[in-house]
Amino acid sequence: MTTEPRIVRVETSVREGADGWRVGFNGRGLETPQHRPVVVPTRALAAAIAAEIADNPGVLAGKGLADPALAPCFRIAAGAIDVIAADPQGRLSVERDLVGYGATDLVCVRADRPDELVARENAAWDPVCDWFSRRFGARLTVATGVLAVPQPDAVGQALSAAVAARDPFRLAALSLATRAAGSVVIGLALCEGAIDADAAFAATVVEESYQEEKWGADREAAKSRAVKRLDLEQAVRLLGLLAET
Repeated sequence: MTTEPRIVRVETSVREGADGWRVGFNGRGLETPQHRPVVVPTRALAAAIAAEIADNPGVLAGKGLADPALAPCFRIAAGAIDVIAADPQGRLSVERDLVGYGATDLVCVRADRPDELVARENAAWDPVCDWFSRRFGARLTVATGVLAVPQPDAVGQALSAAVAARDPFRLAALSLATRAAGSVVIGLALCEGAIDADAAFAATVVEESYQEEKWGADREAAKSRAVKRLDLEQAVRLLGLLAET
């Protein structure tokens, strides 16, 4: 019979080092799942991680990391450290995934009917497409009734530059937001403060909301939407903590 590891005493700390802010746990340095030190750029983020671990020490015993509601700052920061900062190939893979959203981006692949859904998509997505054009100097190609939309080279170049310019933690936040939204355009708009989490979520679930109004609520769809909202909110919170001193 095996027993799960137990963590009884929980003491966390935050201290500044030459390479950033370190989070301590029970007298030693807190580590990521791949056993790297948790060192983050700001005291605010370090303090948030320390508070999460104090409240949910079970995540360090292998439980809870798959739950987006538990220790979100630790979860995102650990991914930034293990997957992006420590592994050039890992970072390259994340960047490629984000740029790849351009061809199938939610806001570029639209319905051609019914008229009400078309109008809702246009109302929700045209503003973020216009923002993208102003911000990056490249106009997105939008199409209806297709699964993918080849984008101009200028769009691909703009996306590549935008993701490459981000440090590991901001790139992790963008990746989280993009995957939640199914759109790197919405993800960028959210992470750059052009829209807030509520607007990003509303843009993300235009079709789902329409279908629910027409056919009624679906329990699994509701769960999926809740996770999307949570991920968008957590990305914004992480970016806010990175902006604090």
